[in-house]
Amino acid sequence: MIKRLRVMIFSLGLITGVAVQAASDRAMAPSDQQLAELYWQGHEALKNADWSKARENFSRLEAELQKKEPASADAAVYWQAYALLQARRTAEARATVERLQRTYPDSRWLGDAQDLLRQTRGGVKIAEGDDDEGLAEIAVVGLLQAPADRALPILRKVLSGSQPIKVKKRALFVLSQIDEAAALDTLTEFAKSSNNPELRSEAIRMLGISGDEPAIQKLHDIYAATGSLEDKRSIIQAWLIADRPDLVLQSARNEPDEELRRDAIQALGAMDATAELRSLFESEKSPENSKAILQSLGVAGDTETLVRIAASDQPEELRVEAIRAIGIADGSDAGTTLAGIYKKTSSEEIRSAALEGMLIAGDSEAMLNLYREAGSREEKKALLRMITITDGDAALDLIEAELDSGGTQP
Repeated sequence: MIKRLRVMIFSLGLITGVAVQAASDRAMAPSDQQLAELYWQGHEALKNADWSKARENFSRLEAELQKKEPASADAAVYWQAYALLQARRTAEARATVERLQRTYPDSRWLGDAQDLLRQTRGGVKIAEGDDDEGLAEIAVVGLLQAPADRALPILRKVLSGSQPIKVKKRALFVLSQIDEAAALDTLTEFAKSSNNPELRSEAIRMLGISGDEPAIQKLHDIYAATGSLEDKRSIIQAWLIADRPDLVLQSARNEPDEELRRDAIQALGAMDATAELRSLFESEKSPENSKAILQSLGVAGDTETLVRIAASDQPEELRVEAIRAIGIADGSDAGTTLAGIYKKTSSEEIRSAALEGMLIAGDSEAMLNLYREAGSREEKKALLRMITITDGDAALDLIEAELDSGGTQP
């Protein structure tokens, strides 16, 4: 039944779901910490089907990336198009894809963007020959209904032939849905030895989408045997798709490469694997990966653990990160929690982190209350700087009042 559902979803062109797309993103998030927080806010909004908020977050992310990491801004444009399409704002989604094509002609997101709009009438054409490739894709997906002994030779022929990469990707998906050992062996062989890194990564992802225990075991075997960090990274994302936090935790705990461990930590956050993240935090030796664990706890919404760490005797840099991550968790009382932390400390680092957390959570009211209660002009200045970059009428009213008073309010 599960496989039949996946087949139906794929045939309708909806396989580009949020979890799968987020998992397949090589970088997972921008390298800049504040941009990474904005990235995860956007994905949290997508997970909650809050399309308007998601589009706003990725629009802000694009603007900031243009200043700091312009080469990565195309991803933010793609996710804007995704959010618009999910909100059924098709014309705007199409225009956003056209902008992606025009501004980033070499973007690796163009194919994914085209897949998004292929289900809509009059979808954007990004590459020449799309009509012929579309027919080939339809033909390959049609093999889902064919007997395995007829489908397998044709799929192998497609994979070894000169068909476009996206047609071969469809063939890999069909292989993942055939309940035959020969199909699994073919998919595994492609995942292990394809000369095309993109198709090798796709084959690995399809083993994850398959979700069957034999396929998961094949991924485990490939991970253990390969020396390729890219293949290991793809396998971590496949385990995310298959919802196997136990295997991702093994990588996060035991992988020698620190950056790859960080990718696994981020995947655990996307899986809401709070128990695994808490366990990992206790044993992690790398300060940077400890911070990544705290950020992932924020993505997973584990405010309780973050508050406990913020009040612990951990090094201040980790307590600061935990406080910021409370804003990422974005619970209903995040602003109140952070305001309480702000009031109890005299540390400027802790106070600054609490304000950043409120900003991430979008709780301008909590900052306004702190402003009204501020005991010094310097504290008011620091709070006002934060308040001026928040949204909302209350913040604008305060800005207007300060301007009307000529900045002479106490």
